[in-house]
Amino acid sequence: MPWLHRRCFPLSTWSERRRRTHDPLQLKQVLAKVGQGIQSFSRVARKHRHLIGRTVSLKTLRSVTGYSKSPLLPCLIAMLGVATGAQSLTPVLTPTLLTPAWVELGENATTIARIVVNQPRDCPVIQIDGVRHAMRVRRPLPAGLRPVCEFKIPAATRTAAVKGQTLILPGPNPTRVIVLGDTGCRIKGKVIQDCNDPNKWPFAQIAAQAASEKPELIIHVGDYLYRESPCPPASQVFCGGTPIGDNWEAWNADFFAPAAKLLAAAPWAVSRGNHEDCQRAWRGWFYYLDPRPWNGSCREYSNPYLIKLAKFELVMLDTSAVREFETDDRQVSIYAKQLASLRPENAWLVDHHPFWGFATILRGIRPLPLTAPLEAAWVRASPTGYTLILSGHVHLFEFVSLDGGYPPQLVAGDGGTEMAIPIEIPMNGTQIQGASVRESQSERQFGYTSLTKNGEGWRLELKNRRKEVLVSCSTSGSSAECQGGTKN
Repeated sequence: MPWLHRRCFPLSTWSERRRRTHDPLQLKQVLAKVGQGIQSFSRVARKHRHLIGRTVSLKTLRSVTGYSKSPLLPCLIAMLGVATGAQSLTPVLTPTLLTPAWVELGENATTIARIVVNQPRDCPVIQIDGVRHAMRVRRPLPAGLRPVCEFKIPAATRTAAVKGQTLILPGPNPTRVIVLGDTGCRIKGKVIQDCNDPNKWPFAQIAAQAASEKPELIIHVGDYLYRESPCPPASQVFCGGTPIGDNWEAWNADFFAPAAKLLAAAPWAVSRGNHEDCQRAWRGWFYYLDPRPWNGSCREYSNPYLIKLAKFELVMLDTSAVREFETDDRQVSIYAKQLASLRPENAWLVDHHPFWGFATILRGIRPLPLTAPLEAAWVRASPTGYTLILSGHVHLFEFVSLDGGYPPQLVAGDGGTEMAIPIEIPMNGTQIQGASVRESQSERQFGYTSLTKNGEGWRLELKNRRKEVLVSCSTSGSSAECQGGTKN
């Protein structure tokens, strides 16, 4: 790891000494000193390897490791990565590149490469089929956010790379898809999730396991940023020193750092959640993740768009502003119009709020159907061409199948945010907009959902962070059959 030696043990200094030293004994002493430094860092890395995959403040890192000088902290972080065999460290740990490069899918077959950097001048070049091109800062750059550089990748591109990192480009008709959502660590008011315990906030582990599946497409169904309130004095062990708010530090802690391996693993399609609405983390959403140009302002209802990869289709619908239990006629009209504006042939509908899921309020109380304006909008628009709906919002795994030809509903809100009350009451037979629930599965465990093409349909599997299959379903058209999980 020569780059590590250069950064951490000023290689330039001892290299100069080596050039000026002709005494073999002095040269041996110089090299021995460098070796001792590397061994020292290695011992600390092994001792604190439990920090891998966790979001730890600089204050906490200094305290637990004894390294109080901030210039040494990047070296220690690097050694922690080396000790655990972490991959693609170089783009993340340089002073200028703050994330891996990732590939994002937009409307009209748009493919975009992005990377977050320290300063606008730090935008790297991207190699497209061996030809170098400049990446440009996305403008306008909001106050408090670090710049993201982007480049629109031409449709016929065969290879792309940024700073030695090979980008995974979209292919036609993906057959291995990962779906996850609601991934941030909740810090709001009196609700404090333990962000420093990977058993209580396992998003980094989930992202790493999902990346190891070698997916061809990753779909996030929204809600990335949950660090909204200052960490209370009594909860410092859970979240002391954590950043909060719609700024780079909080976005990095809640999403970019724990998702790093998954960001680089495959192209992404991203949905906007209610945590990214116009009263919350909208600036980071529109700047970092929305695939379309932006003008620095918040749109309450973004237009839907179609992602098309040969015969595979995704319709991306922004439901961040929806009122969950109130049938607001204005919202019904807006969403009905948006559903009617696209004409997919064989699509998955991706949004944040379930069209037919269930929310638990209190134990023993019957879960409430979600989401009233979306249910009514579907009935009004009568859209066709959809075979599956992918949503989140409820912090559980749910799979709901209705009769009447409605597409099945996957709720993938189990990506890391504190879990909701489990569904313990049978939901089969529940009426939703005149249709009856014929199959309903739920699970209260952190995890992600993998979908694998299986003939004309798909095999859907809920997996926990140990890759254990908790629920398995087969879908084809509007029909679905499941095994495992908690039958409702």
